[in-house]
Amino acid sequence: MIAITPDCTTQELAPTEAAYVVRANYAAALAAAGALPVVLPYMPDRIAEIVARFDGFLISGSTPGVSEIPGRTDFELALIRAALAAGKPVLGICNGMQTIGLALGGSLIERLEPPTPRGTDHMPTPVPSAAAHSVTLSAGSRLGALVPAGSMEVNSLHRQAIRPDGDFRVAATAPDGVVEAIESAGSGYMLGTQWHPEYLLTKLDRALLADFVAAARRRS
Repeated sequence: MIAITPDCTTQELAPTEAAYVVRANYAAALAAAGALPVVLPYMPDRIAEIVARFDGFLISGSTPGVSEIPGRTDFELALIRAALAAGKPVLGICNGMQTIGLALGGSLIERLEPPTPRGTDHMPTPVPSAAAHSVTLSAGSRLGALVPAGSMEVNSLHRQAIRPDGDFRVAATAPDGVVEAIESAGSGYMLGTQWHPEYLLTKLDRALLADFVAAARRRS
């Protein structure tokens, strides 16, 4: 059973109409890999209970270029730290990877100009339903062990990035050097991808989601 953190939309003139929102393909991709996905509301006062009840946590993406959804970032930072301390697997996607990086002491590049100096456009279209650029998988990484090729094509939808200055290992980079995946530097399961594997475009996407679900199953 894997919890997915959502966005929260608010209406200034109608605060009672706030809604948790997450794209359905996050849940569909986890279900296809054998998990029971559950959308998780922001409940910072119940993090210990949440971590105890779920087998893994998927920190989802957000609106490109937005670093602070009210209530979301603080909740996710606390949830990530508690989950990793408890040995529960954590997967972060896009903004979710950046949030994991922040939780582990990293820092953000606030804006990538389109395209970056070496020609990589990290938000070429409004919907990441096709490959956008290649990534090079780091030798010896968990991610690199999932597919025999040393590089893969991935989709892309982001204007921010994480610097390689936290307590994690860089597992993939884009042609312009932007960090595209990070992994736990220790023995626990933590994986973050800057691209969106929930679109299931490649064998790497399917393999990493299956690997995450398998890790959660073992932990349960």
